[in-house]
Amino acid sequence: MSITTKSRTLISRPAAVLLGSLIAASGAAGVLTATAAHAEVVGSAEVSPATGTDASGISLTTSKACPDAATNLIVAVKGSGFPAEGQNVVGNSPLSTYGSTTDGGLIIPLSQTMRDYANTAGFTTLQGRYDFTVTCRTAFNGTSLGDFTAPIWFTSNTAYRNTDPAGPTATPSSSAPTSTASPPPTGTASPTDTASPTDTASPTDTATPTDTALPTDTATPTDNATPGGDSQGISTDVNGGASGGGKGSLAATGTDVAMVGAVSALLVAAGITVVRRNRRRDEFTVTDTPNV
Repeated sequence: MSITTKSRTLISRPAAVLLGSLIAASGAAGVLTATAAHAEVVGSAEVSPATGTDASGISLTTSKACPDAATNLIVAVKGSGFPAEGQNVVGNSPLSTYGSTTDGGLIIPLSQTMRDYANTAGFTTLQGRYDFTVTCRTAFNGTSLGDFTAPIWFTSNTAYRNTDPAGPTATPSSSAPTSTASPPPTGTASPTDTASPTDTASPTDTATPTDTALPTDTATPTDNATPGGDSQGISTDVNGGASGGGKGSLAATGTDVAMVGAVSALLVAAGITVVRRNRRRDEFTVTDTPNV
C-alpha cells in the first residue's frame, strides 16, 4: 500500500509541473490576444440618442460593415471608474444578430444602461469621456479584425452627450493682416461737364420780306386834255334882262333868283363831275388802232 501511495505521489508532481506550465502559457497567450484585440481601427461609431441620462437606453451604429472575414463581435467600454482594459457590455455574438444601415453599418443596442455598467464596475460617479469599442472577430478567435469607436461625455453624474462639450479647437484659417488702405474718394468733386450749350445762335432767317414795293401802276394819266366833242356845255345864259322883258326871264316866271343860282351851281358841279368821269374812263380805255 505504501509503495502504491509513493508511486502516485511521484507521478502527481510532474503532472502538476506540466499543468502549471500550460496555465502560464495560456495566460501569456491570453495577454497577447487581448493586446491584438484592439490593433486596428477601421471606422467610427455613433451613440444614440445624442443626449441622454445615466438611465437611458443606448445603441451604437458603426460607420460601415465589419471586414468580410469577421463573423462575430464584442463591445467594451473604457473610462473613469472602469478597468483600464475595459469592461464588456456586449458578449461574443454573431453579426447576424444585429440590424444594419443602408451603408452596411451595424446597429447594436446595449442591453443595460450606463448606470448599470457603473454599478457592475463598483463606482457611482459617471464623469468625463467614455469610449465604446466594437471589435469585429471570429467566434473562436479573439484577435481583432477591425475596431469601431464611439465616445460620449458625461457633463454631470446623470447627463451625457455624444459631442465634446469643449467644442473643436480649430485655429483661424488665415493670419494675414486685414487691409488698412484708405477708403476711395467719396466723390464730392464738382462735375467737369459744366460748359454752356453752344447752340445759342439766333435764327438766321430774320430778314424783312423784300416784296414790300408799292404797286408801280400809280402814274397819273398824262392826257388831261379835254376830249373834243365829248363835253357837255350847260348854258347859263338867260334871254332877256333883269327887267323881265324877255319871254324866259326870271322876272317873268317869278322864280327866286337865289334858288335859281343854287340850282345852277349844282348843275354845273354835276356837269363837271360827269366830264371828269368820262375823261378818266377814256384814259384807261385802250384803242386798238390798226397799223396803216
